[in-house]
Amino acid sequence: KDTLMNLRYSTSLAALLVLLNAGAMAATNTTVSTEGLQSTQCVASSASNDLYPTKSKVKYATGFSIAYHNTYKVLENKSTNSTYVLYQCGSTKPSVKNVSAFIPVPVKSSAAWATTAAIFLEALGVQNTVKNLGTAPSLVSACLQELLKEVIEPFNDSNSTDTDHQEQKNDVVFNMPGGQDTNTTNTVYSTEYLESSALGRSEWVKFFGAFFNAEERANKVFDSVDSNYQCFSSKAEKEYNDIRPVIAWTSYAGPTQYNNNTAYWQISFANYKYDIVRDAGARMLNTTGKQSTMFSTSQAFLRALRDVDIVIDESFVSYNYSTLLKNYGIADPKQANYSWVATGRVFRPDRIQSTSGGLGWFEAPVAFADALLQDLIGVAHPKFVKDGYKHIWFRNLAKSDPVTVVTA
Repeated sequence: KDTLMNLRYSTSLAALLVLLNAGAMAATNTTVSTEGLQSTQCVASSASNDLYPTKSKVKYATGFSIAYHNTYKVLENKSTNSTYVLYQCGSTKPSVKNVSAFIPVPVKSSAAWATTAAIFLEALGVQNTVKNLGTAPSLVSACLQELLKEVIEPFNDSNSTDTDHQEQKNDVVFNMPGGQDTNTTNTVYSTEYLESSALGRSEWVKFFGAFFNAEERANKVFDSVDSNYQCFSSKAEKEYNDIRPVIAWTSYAGPTQYNNNTAYWQISFANYKYDIVRDAGARMLNTTGKQSTMFSTSQAFLRALRDVDIVIDESFVSYNYSTLLKNYGIADPKQANYSWVATGRVFRPDRIQSTSGGLGWFEAPVAFADALLQDLIGVAHPKFVKDGYKHIWFRNLAKSDPVTVVTA
């Protein structure tokens, strides 16, 4: 059992640890490997043979689809009703109607406004194609931090002319709907955050891989994530099906000009959280989905938490345990009749951060559902993980767990 647990521990986090610690390697290794890539060269306009023998098939994700043709691929983002035609460079541009953007592939230069897109590109090993990034100061990835020193230029979002010029220099610009964007001819929307399952979010690596003809890499990355996830989930279900603690994902927003100077408390019931909490051998608060998610008083908020065993606080402002109790309206924890207070099972997903306070929670967990699941199982069932295991994203506030600042 111990050997199996150690093996699962090491394999589930191997790729993630590369992301967290590969900064020096990325800076010194400028050679782009073609392993796991197909059709890396442009072709003649008359090309008609199948250029993409390795294909990606969608298993869990519901937000996108991929259709293959001999010299091009059609990607559809179902959430935004956007269609992208990726055609082999040099080949004749296909006649497809109602297309949001035609992108020659493989992409040689890219840009990403969202941190999650950048992490997917890093997971694919194509981070050296990234020339511009949004939210650059908040990036936790050591690899991308290193590349920002010499290769990647942050978007100048204070000047739309400069931003437009930066975008036009790239073959493709990955963005989110509603994000800052001045040029749409090469913009591609990704909405992995809208997926209803953790594995569905991670499977978007296949969406990004298609732009680089990196289907083999994308398939391997996701197959590994999927296999590890199933292993963890099966183990948790077998051992803890009858011992499922109740988890609540909470947040507090103090009075500001943006909320009419009125504080409020919130409980998140995002679909993917139901999914991964269940697979971690725990239960979400309010499994009926009928309870209010926002509260105008701390008293009503605390009443909703009366049967909760574990609180995971996602407030945007970072703070310590005593501040959390104060914000939640708990004056004396010794007098508070709540299991999560009595046992000190109060967490925040802010264990790893950038020097500017950016949270790793908004990066790698999306791409690595297996590592996220293992980290959550460690919260719900500490005995599940091997001795000496340290959480990646979850920090126990009650125990004053320290923050880890990741640098290049």
